[in-house]
Amino acid sequence: MNINKIASLWLLATVVLASCSRTQETTPQRKNIVDVVFASGSIIMEKNYLLTAQAEGILSESYVTEGDSVDTNELLFRILNEPQEALVASAAAGYTYAESNTKSSSLVLQKLQQQHVQLSNQLSNDSVQYMRYKTLYASKAVSKAEFDKAELTYINRKADLKSLEISISDTKKMLDLESLNAKATYISQQNNNEQYILKAKYPGIVLSSPKIPGELVKRGETIAQIGSGKYLAKLLISENDINKIGVNQQVQIELNTSKKKAYGAVITKVYPAFDATEQSFVAEAEFTGNIPGLRIGTQLQANIIIGESKNALVIPAEYLMPDNKVMLAKNHEEAAITTGITTPEWIEVKAGLTENDKIIRRKDGSKKKK
Repeated sequence: MNINKIASLWLLATVVLASCSRTQETTPQRKNIVDVVFASGSIIMEKNYLLTAQAEGILSESYVTEGDSVDTNELLFRILNEPQEALVASAAAGYTYAESNTKSSSLVLQKLQQQHVQLSNQLSNDSVQYMRYKTLYASKAVSKAEFDKAELTYINRKADLKSLEISISDTKKMLDLESLNAKATYISQQNNNEQYILKAKYPGIVLSSPKIPGELVKRGETIAQIGSGKYLAKLLISENDINKIGVNQQVQIELNTSKKKAYGAVITKVYPAFDATEQSFVAEAEFTGNIPGLRIGTQLQANIIIGESKNALVIPAEYLMPDNKVMLAKNHEEAAITTGITTPEWIEVKAGLTENDKIIRRKDGSKKKK
């Protein structure tokens, strides 16, 4: 190998070694720094409930479609069940008939009232006859047998009227009881019929309606999903971060439908238990402003602000060494610092450095040997 080639290789090695040992230098600076917890999630509504079939049958009527607004107790769907409708009609007729029998104009009570009028008239006549015979018997104008007969007729007629009055009272009570029983049967059948009628529980919007008229529905099957109230952000939070989250914390949310645009929100609820379905802890956040075009189920990413420091002393994150140490430029010695908020770009320095200190970072990441 000639001398010129050896010299070239030595120069190249010197340049490489020099570049490997080059360092970068910086000084701490003042910045506003924010500590956040990341969460994924989706858009939900404040009240989100399912309408499920309480009985089996054919879906005969659907009065709404997806996107329609509904009011409380508004009829939305009807399930066909002819035998049940027949039972309701029969119970209604029975109740109407029983109720009519309790009125004074009913045939049953009218017949008894007519008997009462007849007996009352007869009793009145028998009373007059009895008093007449009593007077005649006192004057010896009639025999005792004739008087006793008139008296017995009067007493029996009086007993018959009393018996009839008791019968009328008992009949009224019986008719009232029959009316009550018929009413209970009618209400029971109506309640059974309610199982075939689905109404809205709250005002809201029909989010989905998987069944169409003519389809067979089974008990427990979902007929519709109804959303009600405000739009909320459902946030999924890891076990490592849940203890950092609390009500009233500010949130910045980015929707998958409008990326690169952040919307403000605030934590309104933190669920106390782990959600096995989501495999994470769950919190809810309410938007602080009106967000046009929100849709249920829209996926999102959120940054929950858990700490903020104004005009904090910070250093670039890459200058921090293991065990919270930095390398001072003046003597290449390691110095321990106390850190605060940490982000991927910046490290807050609570103690150990001033704005006048210079720190270095070796490009190859090597440390000064002691």
